[in-house]
Amino acid sequence: MENTINSLKVYMAYFKIKFLNEIQYKVAAIAGALTQFAWGFMYIMLYTAFLKEGTSDYSISQMSTYIWLNQAFFALFNMWSIDKEILEQCRIGTVSMELVKPISLYNIWHSRTLGSKAAKALLRSIPILLICSMPFFGIYKISLPASLSAFIFSIITLVLSVGITLAYCMLMYIVVMKTVSSQGIRTAFDLVYDFCSGGLFPIPFMPDNVIKVLKFTPFYYTQNVSSNIYNGYISGNREIIKIIIIQVVWLVLMTWIGKRIMKRQIRKIEVNGG
Repeated sequence: MENTINSLKVYMAYFKIKFLNEIQYKVAAIAGALTQFAWGFMYIMLYTAFLKEGTSDYSISQMSTYIWLNQAFFALFNMWSIDKEILEQCRIGTVSMELVKPISLYNIWHSRTLGSKAAKALLRSIPILLICSMPFFGIYKISLPASLSAFIFSIITLVLSVGITLAYCMLMYIVVMKTVSSQGIRTAFDLVYDFCSGGLFPIPFMPDNVIKVLKFTPFYYTQNVSSNIYNGYISGNREIIKIIIIQVVWLVLMTWIGKRIMKRQIRKIEVNGG
């Protein structure tokens, strides 16, 4: 029990160090928030045209809320706001220095990535959530949650969504350990995640057959569900509880797979120079 508590303190220290380091870059955060505003406006103009053609049963208010929430929490759900130092460690071989420590490499990387994403999301989300909730945005503003229960469930699913995303990031790190350059791997992982999670194109706009396929993947149960529960597109306690159970299953399964693969990877790891 004492060893577990000590290990948790170590992982919290890794999280805190990375969080405090990333939160110093306030100018970069402002630039990032402005970028999210620009993309948000472009998405809203594009998808408003789709809605006027009757391509989805989404309302403009639901669509706008979905887009602004995704832009606000963009840093939590993309493959570029990760801990790039980990990728560099894999490239130059200094990851071997982490292996001599008597703690889990998987948990170290997990804590550092969470710290990096949390800091970037905090700095970017606050201005977007505040400004885009203003009345002058009209029907294009972030609406109030569909209900109190919808708000609570959206928070729960958001937390689980971040867990699934982190597990996916860990799988990416593990694959990068076998390569010299991470660029191609990151791009591939990012494209798959963005499309299948509704980051590039809202899932309610997709054909029914595509949605049915996506429901068999973990990506469907990330940013898509938390935003759509908040705006009321996904409703009904039974349906939402089912989604939460599926999220937990995917989170446990992906974490277990990641740890198993990393354990094997570490046994035969090769770094530049030997």
